[in-house]
Amino acid sequence: MRSHSSILGSQESIPVRKGIVSLSGYGLRVAVEHGRLCLSDGIGASRRQARFSRATSGIRRLVLLGHSGVISLESLRWLHDVRAAMVQIDADGKLVLANAPLTEGLTHLRRAQVVAAGTECGWRIVSKLLADKVRGQADVAHRIGAEATARVLAARADHLGQTTSIRDAAKLEGQAARTYWEAWAPVRLSFVRHDARKVPEHWTTFGARRSPITNSPRNAANPGNAVLNYLYAILEAETRIALLTLGLDPGLGLLHADLASRDSLACDVMEAVRPKVDSWLLDFLARNSFARKDFFERADGTVRLTSRLTVILAETAPEWARQVAPIAEWVASTLMWEKGRTRGLGLRNGVLPTPLTQSKRSLGRHVEGPNSSPAASPGKVARLRLCHECGRRITKGKGRFCSEQCFQSYKREVDIPRFAKAGIQRLAELRAKGADPTHGGDVGRRRGLSNARRARERAEWEKLGLDLAAEKQRFKKDILPALQGVPLSRIIKATGLSRRYVSMIRRGMHIPHPMHYRGLTVLLNSVAHSEL
Repeated sequence: MRSHSSILGSQESIPVRKGIVSLSGYGLRVAVEHGRLCLSDGIGASRRQARFSRATSGIRRLVLLGHSGVISLESLRWLHDVRAAMVQIDADGKLVLANAPLTEGLTHLRRAQVVAAGTECGWRIVSKLLADKVRGQADVAHRIGAEATARVLAARADHLGQTTSIRDAAKLEGQAARTYWEAWAPVRLSFVRHDARKVPEHWTTFGARRSPITNSPRNAANPGNAVLNYLYAILEAETRIALLTLGLDPGLGLLHADLASRDSLACDVMEAVRPKVDSWLLDFLARNSFARKDFFERADGTVRLTSRLTVILAETAPEWARQVAPIAEWVASTLMWEKGRTRGLGLRNGVLPTPLTQSKRSLGRHVEGPNSSPAASPGKVARLRLCHECGRRITKGKGRFCSEQCFQSYKREVDIPRFAKAGIQRLAELRAKGADPTHGGDVGRRRGLSNARRARERAEWEKLGLDLAAEKQRFKKDILPALQGVPLSRIIKATGLSRRYVSMIRRGMHIPHPMHYRGLTVLLNSVAHSEL
């Protein structure tokens, strides 16, 4: 019987990237053996396993993508000891769990949070968060190219600062959201060529933000919205962890109503960061082509993401933690800034510590807003590195294709027709302007010299008195097979023919005149000699 270590060595390991380790799919297992955290996921030959020690693991987030598996109590203590948070996101993109290491917290802070709803303090926080959100949406609309929408959103962001009630602010924000998502509808998604004809038409654009299945963003019916829902779930998890770290209660909101199944304050705070997520997604969709197997469709039409995509999205968690940190700290400081809230806490000027950003190690500085300093732009956008032809994951090299066969297929059926069409269109444009590049001037002179040279070569061959049909048979039998491994550039140099014509010769589509056979024979002899 093989030992556990030999089994582990024969299977794929689970990496830690940016402090994030992700488990996805079925058969999730989180346990502790001999003091080390043991993680595994997958089924059969695709199962992955890894073991981590406390001192060297580097784990800051354990992200579970799915709901099938087991977690031991000892593993929860292990994560607590290394101060790592755990996040669980279900297959439908819903946040199930997001915990953080225990913090001492401030009772006064939670008391201030409870009474802030409906007060001037709560209103100041809500108006700032919503104004920042709509202003960020205006920037994203500008990137999309919807200039009219960007101007409308910028104006509504200014109006938000002039409203006097949460109801009016929520109404303005809802109107802005409808305008904003209309601009997103035509944003396109690219699929690899082999899968492009297999996906439904409504998968190829971002489409409406409201799903036709639920009449809400939940249970997205196309890939673009499904990816965004997943990113929002990761953002919500990081927002909840940030609030718990500060000692706030994620469930007691200021804008969103209190619901048993929702972290209302987390939903409030993350509003200002949503445009950052949208901007990242815009780049992600533009820079990647997807494969059909990155998504699957349920019986009711709901679209879900497969594990190879969810793992990549989970690695954005540190970025959203960084973006939400100053906002969460500003909310906490604003709550405590109210008169009398800071007495007895031992804080100078009522300024709370900043454990998330570490920006106020020396307390007592001026309390700033969430966007008082220039916010860093979202981090590097992930590249899926899928073959542009078949959609397989590219694991080696830096090319766009997984094999030479895929490259040749894509070149033959996509690149060459596209370039040929572009050339024909450009030639027609030049001829319409009276500037035909194929006749007259230097082109005509060079064509005349080439025709004269070809005529001399043909005349010299005809003097030999060889049989034309027999020579062409010799070409197909002896020369053509040997040309298959010879680069086109060398054949062009040996014959003086164009690249397109030489390509057709090597593929057996055309037989050249026998006057070129001598040069081809010399070329093949040179190739054979160099291979010895």
